[in-house]
Amino acid sequence: MDKPAQGKYMKILYLHPHAWSGEYPILKKLRDLGHEICVLEEDRIKSSPAYHITDYFHEHGDSIATLWYNPKKGWKKIITWPVDRFFKRAFNGRNLGHRMWVIWDAVSYFKPDAVISSEGFAYAIPAAFLKQTGLLKPALLISYIGGDILDCPEADVGKRRTALVTWLMRQPIKSADILRPVSPMLKYQLIDLGANPDKIHVVPSHLVISTENLHNVLLQKKEIRLKIRQRYRIPENAPLIITLSSNLKGKGLHVLASAWPEVLKHIPDCRWILCGPDDPWLKQGVLPLLRNHAVENTVFMAGKLSGLEVFEYLIAADVHINPTLCEGLNMVTVEAAAVGTPTITSDGAGIASWVEEFEAGKVVPAGDATALTWAIVDFFQKPHIAETWGQHCARLSENFIMENVASSIINLLHQALPR
Repeated sequence: MDKPAQGKYMKILYLHPHAWSGEYPILKKLRDLGHEICVLEEDRIKSSPAYHITDYFHEHGDSIATLWYNPKKGWKKIITWPVDRFFKRAFNGRNLGHRMWVIWDAVSYFKPDAVISSEGFAYAIPAAFLKQTGLLKPALLISYIGGDILDCPEADVGKRRTALVTWLMRQPIKSADILRPVSPMLKYQLIDLGANPDKIHVVPSHLVISTENLHNVLLQKKEIRLKIRQRYRIPENAPLIITLSSNLKGKGLHVLASAWPEVLKHIPDCRWILCGPDDPWLKQGVLPLLRNHAVENTVFMAGKLSGLEVFEYLIAADVHINPTLCEGLNMVTVEAAAVGTPTITSDGAGIASWVEEFEAGKVVPAGDATALTWAIVDFFQKPHIAETWGQHCARLSENFIMENVASSIINLLHQALPR
């Protein structure tokens, strides 16, 4: 194991790391830095008991002790029912009082030095109330990843603001020792909600690919590009864009679909690989726009990708397009940059700050199909743009290396711990 960051061992309790699919690698990295990591997580399997404890979290032998609880079971729900019933609607249908009790049980059992909530709503709010009552004494760091704090009804993203919802959201802001938004955009959201700027420290999410695997992908760039293009019978030198997302409405693919016919007028041999799950929004709001202009044959559906596939598809394209309407960060842009593929993104994504700072792509207004069209056309018609952006990609992705993110988290916790 590596030596603990700053030379000080800590026991860290993570609340609900399943809030983000990429959180597990950072838990392992913190463990490898010499810290003890434990977890409170949900187990919604019908046959599971109200509580059970394992000596691992995601993989046998990972040494991350985990307290699992079933939100639908347990006698404590009877006692907390009045509080739960009052807050249920504002708390996304969850049981606030019961979750406070569960977090208190986890803190009492593990006795951590610090507690990290992986998101700023479902676990951060009950942890904040415990902090206010004095029942949660360890340092509390709350991560904000996007949907926990944004309010974007046009994109079906975030929390609809009511007086009670807003009041609940302000409790973690008041009580936490550290507020960790993953982008500057979310930092300003926190300030708008009344957060003390001195508590706010932007630490982005991390790349999950290992250095070795990333190096191998880069070494095989030419072969991978050829393989992916041949799979869809796309000529080796054809201009190629890629999108990779959950394909929900908020990802803005309908904006790109609206721009696509005009792109093809100027770049007729351009092709689009559309990656991600077959969300109903594709059939409802994206594919009809392509059919209406008879350009379906220029778009190839790759389906859901995982692991190294993500990086192989990204390296096969000339440019990644992120037309999102509202998003806290957008890690695909970082993954694309890691393999040298620049991004044209909307200003609705938190990653826009890094794209502009490092000149690793272009930022256009969210929802503006015309601006998106000309950004894509310029990219392909002006080769020096592609070359410049590609050269700057590595500098952008360095900010998201897992070792750097882990060290930043540990340094923040050290600052918050009692001296």
